[in-house]
Amino acid sequence: MAYLYDCHVHTAETSWCGVLSAEDMVRRYAQAGYTGIVITDHYIREYFESLPERTWEDKVARYLEGYNGALAAGKKYGLTVLLGIELRFFNRIEDYLVYGLTPEFLREHPRLYDYTVETFIDFSRAHRLLIAQAHPFRPGQGPAPGACLDGMEVFNGNPRQTNNNHLALEYAKRHNLIQIAGSDAHQSTDVGVAGVYLDRPVSTSVEFAEYLRENRIPPRKTQQESAVGL
Repeated sequence: MAYLYDCHVHTAETSWCGVLSAEDMVRRYAQAGYTGIVITDHYIREYFESLPERTWEDKVARYLEGYNGALAAGKKYGLTVLLGIELRFFNRIEDYLVYGLTPEFLREHPRLYDYTVETFIDFSRAHRLLIAQAHPFRPGQGPAPGACLDGMEVFNGNPRQTNNNHLALEYAKRHNLIQIAGSDAHQSTDVGVAGVYLDRPVSTSVEFAEYLRENRIPPRKTQQESAVGL
């Protein structure tokens, strides 16, 4: 049996570009037959500095409103909800999906955006996180050195962007990176475009990261093909 997870999902509660509420997003994914989703709201310096909360712990609580809303809705609709982030390092335009997180970790390790991709990889591996570059070949962006990554989003399903997914797949193969796929869901038309199939269910982001490390090229669901690798 295969279990389908979307690796890249946003909520309106936290991501400025989000359209669907956490509950609406979860409801739609449950109806689409997914086992789970990873909430990867944008984690950027500008967002955190815009918040009125003064302490880092309070800022993280505000940031997690989307995830917590999705988590509660997941219990209602029978969908597993995992925690991730879409991290952007300060003064850069590239984005990175990070898995293996807990709310406690985000509280205890502030301002992850102050790293660079070159310095973050050592921190990430020391804490058993997993970092995969999102949509690396959009116009104006470029891939990080393979040595700075664990994985790459080889299929990004956002229909409003020029993703050049074929280039991401070629790069991931060339650098032996973990291959993931995500819908990059912000609104209703984005739901259920992509994901990865696991051969067993996972219930935490830590388990999800470990699974991807052990199964580097999981079968993928994409817009063009029902499953790659099944």
